[in-house]
Amino acid sequence: MRKPAFVALCALVLAFAAAPYVLAHDQGHDHDKAAAAATSWKGEIVDLACYVPHGAKGAGHADCAKKCAKMGQPLGLLTGDGDLVLLMANHDDTKPFESVKEMAGSMVEISGTSAERDGVTTITVTGVKPAA
Repeated sequence: MRKPAFVALCALVLAFAAAPYVLAHDQGHDHDKAAAAATSWKGEIVDLACYVPHGAKGAGHADCAKKCAKMGQPLGLLTGDGDLVLLMANHDDTKPFESVKEMAGSMVEISGTSAERDGVTTITVTGVKPAA
């Protein structure tokens, strides 16, 4: 057998040998759902494109925030503690996040699960309603 054919055959054998591990690992990937606990937060929905560089928020910015949300700009929740948390759609049900877009610039109560990685805190939105 010539060397290029032998190298190709070895690569093919290794690929097939690794396939069960790759498939098992991928099937077990659940986005750390079990690690996140469901809870709720209150605050203002802000569009990050205007809030982070310019500090734009509040009722006077609501129309712009809704426009930015509809354009696909990322949204965050500015909590009463002054924390800014990135809002994300739930993979299984995007309807609550679509409602968040309509409420941009408003005070709300968000329910969902939180996660943090590399200094970024997120909420996967499972519900939203006007703040009491």
